[in-house]
Amino acid sequence: METSKSQLNSGRLGEKSRVLGVIDLIFKPGKQPLYLLFLIFLSYALLDLLSTFIEFGEVDGWLMAQYHFIAGYLICAVYFKLVLPEYFILKRRIRAIIYFLLLLILLVGIKLLVHNVFLGTLPLTKGFLVGEFNRLFNFLILTSVVWAFYNILKLGKSKYEIEIKHEQLKVMHRSMQLSSHFVLNSLSIYLSKIIKLSPSLAAEFSKLTSLLRYSFKEFEEPNFLNEEIKAVEEYLQIQRMRFPQLSLDAAIEVPPISEELPMPKLCLLTLVENVFFHADYTDKEHPCLIKFKLVREKATRNWLFTVCITNKVQNSREKPRTGFGASSVFRVLRHEFGDGFYNKVVSDESNYSLLLTINYGTTV
Repeated sequence: METSKSQLNSGRLGEKSRVLGVIDLIFKPGKQPLYLLFLIFLSYALLDLLSTFIEFGEVDGWLMAQYHFIAGYLICAVYFKLVLPEYFILKRRIRAIIYFLLLLILLVGIKLLVHNVFLGTLPLTKGFLVGEFNRLFNFLILTSVVWAFYNILKLGKSKYEIEIKHEQLKVMHRSMQLSSHFVLNSLSIYLSKIIKLSPSLAAEFSKLTSLLRYSFKEFEEPNFLNEEIKAVEEYLQIQRMRFPQLSLDAAIEVPPISEELPMPKLCLLTLVENVFFHADYTDKEHPCLIKFKLVREKATRNWLFTVCITNKVQNSREKPRTGFGASSVFRVLRHEFGDGFYNKVVSDESNYSLLLTINYGTTV
């Protein structure tokens, strides 16, 4: 019974996704270039018929109008999918020119055949050829513009995905400097010896072990907000042990729902680490402020995660960059959450302020 219900539910979900796909195609034709071309040709045909009716009070030659619409669209679709890629992408230009000439011959030949069979003999004159060439030229110019537009968008998307993959590889590189098994097993051995000497020191040492274990987590595995928050808390505890003079106020308010909310690994931790890399974290009069808060908005019922970081900037000489900083984090988060991600940075020579929000929506 459970299997049949599962199959029924999956069938309903599949049917629903197909319906939504059709609706999305109808109302968002820009996602499918051939569908967009079809709408353009249909609009052209309807406009041609309407203008003819307005001018003459009637419409003759329905057959040829239908032919121009159907044949013109099909030839332009082949030109879009075959000729243009052959010429510009695959660089097989002689083949592309041959395809183009075949399309031209095919268009003229089919029109002569249709006209001679249904409407009477149509002579193959220079005027006829010039007219057909002009018609085809206009159609192909329009098709070329659409093709160029979509390829520019496609290239931009590919470039963006490559850049995001590069940023992700940087994160993976940071996570895999040494074999995770070697490091964690070695630390476990040390921990077992330390606990016999000082249980309190062992508890503090375990925070470092836990943080390293998280950093070695496989990048492809799902990662959640609560895991990243825990890593940040352990990192701050370790830094407090390192720097007794540390001047930092941290406020973290994250409910248990964070266990179900995704968060790319090491992103928040990198932002916090930057405080210790660039900030003056020992100034008692200007403490560093780190605030993480996850709340559910009353009006929209959306889960909204907010990060606020402010600190005084060090006056010492600039430190060498690691290659993965706040800008890389912002790119990864924008790729992950899209329009749900927002960030604002205000910075000058003396102060730095970051506001970051992620809108998780209502469903988890």
